[in-house]
This record gives sequence, C-alpha cells and structure tokens, in this order.
Amino acid sequence: MSDTEFAGLMDFSRNAGDDTLYRMSADWMQGRTVYGGLVAAMALTAMGGHVPEGRKIRSLLISFVGPVTADPFQIRTRPLRSGKSVTTTEAMVIQNGNICFTALGSFGGDRQSAVQAAPESRPAMADPSEGIELPYIEGMTPAFTRHFAYRWGIGALPFSGKGGQEIGGWISFRQGTDCLTEAWLVALADAWPTPALSSLQEPAAASTMTWALQFVHLNRNTCAENEWWGYHCRVDSAEKGYVHERSRVWAPDGNLALFCQQTTALFA
Repeated sequence: MSDTEFAGLMDFSRNAGDDTLYRMSADWMQGRTVYGGLVAAMALTAMGGHVPEGRKIRSLLISFVGPVTADPFQIRTRPLRSGKSVTTTEAMVIQNGNICFTALGSFGGDRQSAVQAAPESRPAMADPSEGIELPYIEGMTPAFTRHFAYRWGIGALPFSGKGGQEIGGWISFRQGTDCLTEAWLVALADAWPTPALSSLQEPAAASTMTWALQFVHLNRNTCAENEWWGYHCRVDSAEKGYVHERSRVWAPDGNLALFCQQTTALFA
C-alpha cells in the first residue's frame, strides 16, 4: 500500500460500518501488529460520523489492549454524549472476537474565551537538509517506516547505547500528500521510536500500552505538500520494564500541533 492510498484508507474508514472488515497489507505492519498510528488514524476518522459539523478533535485517549494482527478486523464506534459544545465518541477494534484497541475522542467547537496561553515553541535543531536520514532497510526497520521520511536532529540513534532520555527531528510522508488532516497527523506522531531504545546496544522490542493525544488548533494551516513536521520526545521515567514519555509535534510553520503522553512496555 503506497502513501497515496492513505487518503483512500481514511475515506474507507469514514464510510465503513461497524461490521465492515478491514484488511491491512504487510507494508503497514510493525512486527506482529498493524502500525498503531495507522489504527489510531482510522479509528479517529471512523468516529467522525458521530460528530456535528464544526467540532474538532481536542483529545484522543487510546489503549492498545492487544496486537492487531494481519487478520481482518472491525472498527466499531458509538457516540457517548453530545452536549452544547463537546461530543464524546468511542471506538473499538474487534479482531477474532477480541477487543484489541479502544479510543475515546473528545470533539469541541471553537468558543470565545478570555484565556489564551502560548504553546511550547519548537526546540532548536538542524535544518532537515542537514539532519541524519533514517533509511528504510528491509528486514531491519519496521515495515511501516517505509511510508515516512525521517531526519534525526536531537539525541542518539536507537541501539547506539549513547542516549535514552530524548530524541527529536523531522518527519514527513514519503509520497505525495497535499493536505494533512488530523488523522494524518496522528499517523505521523506515532512513527518515531521511544528514546529509551537509544540506551540499548542491541535490538529489543517496545510496545505502546496507552497514548493520550491533545490537539492544538491555534493559527495552524494543516494543508501543505510534503513539508517537514518537527518532533521531540522526552522520557520522564523508565523502570521495571515500562517507559513513560511525552512528545510534541510542530507544524511546518513552527506552531505546535499536537502534544502527547505515552506509556510503553520495553522488553529489555
């Protein structure tokens, strides 16, 4: 599946019913599971059918209950409540009779407010043209990474044994995209490895357990063709096989677009 079909997959999710079967190609796999950022993007898109026009995604709370394997699966959604300003919607991925993924989305319309705080600025890092390119290497890097272009800018590379606290750099889709919606942004945001892997000297598995995403809609135009989006992630703690980290994604114009908190199981 090429990136130019990503929009088609989002369209499929937007129009699918609860009993529609999703079948994913091997190039979107992450080990034994479908790439989590893609599953989250499809779930977010599917939720949109329950959301009144004009309400934007503000918060997305995700639990990766179990691996979503290469078998067919369903995305089932339902509205939980729709008030004057906010609609809350639930999505679940069902595969072989089991719940593999759950998400709660909070969608809110813009409101007048006397309170406004400036979002966090993008950290200083080398221009993408000067960053270290992370190539896709068959059999070594996760299959889904072939769809993204990376330029490393902050921290040590995975399995270098020289880092573990933070990473950062630039990311974009490899093939033609002319408009990045919030679903595309979710797919971008999950494509980086945990910084904890940089403290190791040999490969090890890591699996996201929970992911909380908060969206910033302040003065940001998400439509641009294949521009670089900034990324930074910092580990808050790592102990007893679990990593707690927070990350940020900045739009090409430098405005904060998304910030996240994530809990990852590390098998090392």
